[in-house]
Amino acid sequence: MSESYQENREKTFHSISLLYFMMFFCGGILPVNIDNLLTYLPKTTKFGIGIVSASALIIGIISILIFGYYGDKISEKFSRKRIFIYTNFVWVFTYGLASLSFNYFYYLLFIIVGAIGTGAFLPLGYSMIGDLYSPNDRGKKYGMMSFNLTLGAGMGIIFGGLLGNYAGPLGWRIAYGVGFILGLFTLIFYILSAIEPERLRSEPEFENFKGEINYNYKITYNNLKKLFRTRSVGGILISVLCAGVANATLAIWAIFYLTTKVDGTDAELIVTTIYILAGSGALPGAIIGGRLGDKYFKSGKLKGRVVVSLIGLIVGISLLIAFYLIPFFTESTLQIVFSWIFFVIIGYLGFFFVAFSSGNQFAIYSEVSLPEVRSTANAMNGLMMNLGGIIGNLLISSMIERNMSLLPFAIFVVLIIWLSGSLFWIIPYYYYPKELKECRDTLLKRRLDLENK
Repeated sequence: MSESYQENREKTFHSISLLYFMMFFCGGILPVNIDNLLTYLPKTTKFGIGIVSASALIIGIISILIFGYYGDKISEKFSRKRIFIYTNFVWVFTYGLASLSFNYFYYLLFIIVGAIGTGAFLPLGYSMIGDLYSPNDRGKKYGMMSFNLTLGAGMGIIFGGLLGNYAGPLGWRIAYGVGFILGLFTLIFYILSAIEPERLRSEPEFENFKGEINYNYKITYNNLKKLFRTRSVGGILISVLCAGVANATLAIWAIFYLTTKVDGTDAELIVTTIYILAGSGALPGAIIGGRLGDKYFKSGKLKGRVVVSLIGLIVGISLLIAFYLIPFFTESTLQIVFSWIFFVIIGYLGFFFVAFSSGNQFAIYSEVSLPEVRSTANAMNGLMMNLGGIIGNLLISSMIERNMSLLPFAIFVVLIIWLSGSLFWIIPYYYYPKELKECRDTLLKRRLDLENK
């Protein structure tokens, strides 16, 4: 592998990860501005906020399915890079339009259209990363993508919260406008620096392969049947569905909910600060979890990816249940200080451990799926996450529309679903090594076919 290719490969990865950062930066503006939207955006209701989230998730599912399956077919005529540019422009542009919304219905429309672009990111972007890096490095790289997801959402919450609280009625609009400008510059950086990944070149079976790789394996119905029968993928996807019920829901409602637990004029600022500090635990967690998975993979202990993820999820979700449900004591200065320290610590550790699985699950998809269906495997992950988010958001928004006192119970329910779903990681514990070998054998056969032409 030439030095110039490695340099271009890193530029491509960094530009993709920066776009991912900005996508979640813009997405992080909504959760901390729910009150502002209710107050300053005409015709907005609490249930309407849930509809925004659920609608975006539904459109995201449709986009994921289209680009997960047809993305590879379209790329036979147009490069994946070109398709990726167009789809990213969609969400960047519509977040800019959201800042100009006249009322709730315009805002809903712009967010829904933007979901077409955000939905396409997962199957296209993650499959390109899988083609850029070998299995030894995929856990780390996917972990870094999760790092950018968390950092982007956190920065969006901070930035959107500050403008929403201190810039008056136009604060949330300014936040979306800035997100549009930064997102556009990031997209330009991708256009100028990214390369088109070559299929199979990073696979171990094609190491030192000097010939031209004419990769023309089409997606067939049998390919898809085999993917859906891959038990490692199936087990993780069920877990992701349960995680989506909690994650995609709490991404919208967590700050709103936690604010109800804290009395005082600065409750939202206090809660936002605690949430950001606690959520930052996911940053090192994603990278460390991915690196641990890669370390086990390199040493031949393939089940290590699964064990790291399973233990991380069980420990982390248990801590997050405490983080969300234990009362916040504010009767004295000492109690406030203790509560701050306590909630930041258990929240940080909770987010730290649950992030262990983020890089490893996408690494496993890449390692047990043939290159032509990796986009579909990544798309199914996004589909299940969004489907879970729809269930969770409609559950919470419908309950609090009738009775606000049901919010803590709804939070508890989605967390228990998440914890129960983590147990499905036991399935890849038993099947991942076998399915990995089957995939590697198929790729080795393809190399032999190319050499014998």
